[in-house]
Amino acid sequence: MNRKNTLDLAIVISCITGVVLSYVYLEEPLEQGLSMTILGIMGLAFLILAIVDSPKRARQDRHRVGSRGISEIQLLGEENNVTDTWDIYGKTSIVFGRDEGENQVDVNLKNTDYAGTIDGEHAVMNYSNGCWYVEDLDSENGTRIQRGGKGKKYKISSREPCRIGQGDIIYLGLAPIRIQ
Repeated sequence: MNRKNTLDLAIVISCITGVVLSYVYLEEPLEQGLSMTILGIMGLAFLILAIVDSPKRARQDRHRVGSRGISEIQLLGEENNVTDTWDIYGKTSIVFGRDEGENQVDVNLKNTDYAGTIDGEHAVMNYSNGCWYVEDLDSENGTRIQRGGKGKKYKISSREPCRIGQGDIIYLGLAPIRIQ
């Protein structure tokens, strides 16, 4: 339960307590009725808020789990066929590049058709706050993203993280990497 729900429920309990105290201690029927009505309406309003906010929070948590659901990346060939796959489940950072001994990369594109357009350390994907982000590492041929694998390709600024999701295609130089 989040803080807002806890506060809403604390107000509901306070209103119920106020209704009981009004009934027991107020002797004037008009004061008693008015006090119990106002406190009852406030209590009911905050109870409704607590109920309405609970499913919203659950939906947000499911959305975060869905973002984390990215579990592999796929190198695509010229006809969008998958030529290589890397499992990234449980990882929080992935460095893309062309490992020639001096670089430490997680996804080595050295032996691909696109190797000539890939820098030693070309780009990095990081998991943060429930989402995956990609950023270019000042590469010579740049990094672009195509949302959902369709439409226009957008250039990713160097050292500026760009949020990614399932189905997006990241172009490292000319190498298309699909996020699954």
